[in-house]
Amino acid sequence: MNSFSHNNNYITIGIVIFFVNLILYSTCSFLEYPVTHNLFWYLRIPLLLVIYLLSGEKNVVYIVSLILYQIASLFFAFGSTNLFILGSVASLSYKLCLLYLLFPLVVKKDYLKIAILCLPLFIIYLLIVDLVATDLGSTKFLWITNSLVTSIMGGIAIVHYNRNYDLKGYWLIISSILFIIQIGAFFINKFYLKNGSIYQMVIFSSGISHFAFYKFIVLRENELKKMSL
Repeated sequence: MNSFSHNNNYITIGIVIFFVNLILYSTCSFLEYPVTHNLFWYLRIPLLLVIYLLSGEKNVVYIVSLILYQIASLFFAFGSTNLFILGSVASLSYKLCLLYLLFPLVVKKDYLKIAILCLPLFIIYLLIVDLVATDLGSTKFLWITNSLVTSIMGGIAIVHYNRNYDLKGYWLIISSILFIIQIGAFFINKFYLKNGSIYQMVIFSSGISHFAFYKFIVLRENELKKMSL
């Protein structure tokens, strides 16, 4: 019992540090302090990974997804064309890992509902991709696929929440909405209109979406453990 209580305390401390780091990242970005900004940016995913491991869960696909996201972020940060291509591949791989984690939530009768719900999201993404198509170059197809995967995730989240109205569904739908905002804001800020306010949107939508998906994963795994007892 003591061990469980200590672990919960560590997780709570880790979550507080995660959000303090997010606020500091945002502040340093706004004030244009590049060194500290880069440090807080780099720490986001490692902190979340530590929090997840402290929860006692060991979902390999989720751990790999976080590592892929960190790799993608590093490649995007350097700004070269070749590294952007590698970052785009890592980003798509990250999203495919998340989609894989969501597949067990889907039942056959949900297929049509998910398709109908993800279609408008995908069309919005296509419009954003078309807006920056010249800058995307050879990665355009990767980002169209990434957009499709993200749209399907949104469809799954809406259908699951509508059917269950449970806490894990609540966190999943928050995560999915913020993933949608993040990718749109990322494209607009990187290729179309560099703006501090849009970048702040990228920072917070990214950080909170990752945290929300972590909460979903932990609740889902706890649920599966109870079902197996």
